[in-house]
Amino acid sequence: MAHRSLFLRQWLFLLCVPLLFVLGGCGTVSYDLSTVPIPISAKPAEAGSVEPFRIEERSILWVHGLLGQSSPDVAALVAEAGRGYDRIAGFRVSVAGGFHDWLLTHLSGALVRMKTVVIEGELVRDGG
Repeated sequence: MAHRSLFLRQWLFLLCVPLLFVLGGCGTVSYDLSTVPIPISAKPAEAGSVEPFRIEERSILWVHGLLGQSSPDVAALVAEAGRGYDRIAGFRVSVAGGFHDWLLTHLSGALVRMKTVVIEGELVRDGG
């Protein structure tokens, strides 16, 4: 009987570990910045008047993606933040889960998987 119990625990472990990776996996956000009217670069700003910006939005995966995904419109958010500036430098987009995201995901039984999308960079006004 002890051998059977050990066998079941091993199989349960082998089945649960991949499931945990799937349920707690990283989030991705797709975006196209071609509609943003100012140049965008990942390089830090070297000259000009620089003002850092940071935008936090939520990405939600409904029922493991079976009922769709709600993602922020990165291009629209960047265009709005960059209005009145000459360019954007040091541009980064990251997806991570904070405590509130984790709490909502687990309270919903992982039916609603929430991640925080962070858009950050430097708004630059070139001299002239």
